[in-house]
Amino acid sequence: MKTYIITGGNSGLGFETARRIAKTDSHIILACRNVAKGQAAAETIKQESGNQNIDVRKLDLASLRSVREFANSLEGISIDALDNNAGISGQHTGITEDGFDVVFQSNYLGHFLLTLLLLPQMTEQARILNVSSDMHNSPFVDLEWRDLDSIIYPTDDTMGLRYYYSKLFNLYFTYELDRQLQAQGKEILVNAFNPGFMADTNLAGGHITPERIEHVKQTMPDRYSELPLSADAVADILTQKDFATISGQYFDRSTQTVQSSKLSYHADHAKELWEASLKLVGEV
Repeated sequence: MKTYIITGGNSGLGFETARRIAKTDSHIILACRNVAKGQAAAETIKQESGNQNIDVRKLDLASLRSVREFANSLEGISIDALDNNAGISGQHTGITEDGFDVVFQSNYLGHFLLTLLLLPQMTEQARILNVSSDMHNSPFVDLEWRDLDSIIYPTDDTMGLRYYYSKLFNLYFTYELDRQLQAQGKEILVNAFNPGFMADTNLAGGHITPERIEHVKQTMPDRYSELPLSADAVADILTQKDFATISGQYFDRSTQTVQSSKLSYHADHAKELWEASLKLVGEV
């Protein structure tokens, strides 16, 4: 039996991914900020799949303390896959208890720390999947490498930019972690996934209207996806033998890999972000 950890597994893409993986011989841990919602999701999955090995544990990615407590709760458990799925939209504002922008920490830094803490418990060919977004290459603004402090500690209302950069950072993290694992001779796989713009998700907090969905379908079909299709792809990437050797890649709304933005491949930027992130999270 393999153990899968899915952050944000109580709703949206995470929940649909868990439902699919539960049909296999699996132990699934739903890492959720809201434990009550997580338990309700787990019961639904158990009833549908017959798989009773569905656990729920508290994880608030906007709290480094919570990330450490969650990792400590997994002591002694061998991990076969980590799905860094949870995320929030740029409509969320505020500073976390650790002093960072809530979008930066929830979408990127929390997962950065979580992954590094769990690496020692991962099996030899474990799989890590970081959920990014095609908005790392937004059609609305040309992102450029900028002073990290302006993103970590924003002083202006850069709603869209904060989200875009958090998803770019997930790609930098994916590519840099892959380079480091390969250099260490490890066979752990790490990839990124773009789920696309989807209607059935809590990411935007109810701000996705039917009109907006139709507008995206008509004007940006290359950015739209249906939740079942993206969930099928994520579940396959995490479980199927066809993906047992693929690492350092970016999957686009399917099991097909594509090139991410030119900016996302700057290894020097990725290294700078990695070093800065280590200082922000402290001891790993």
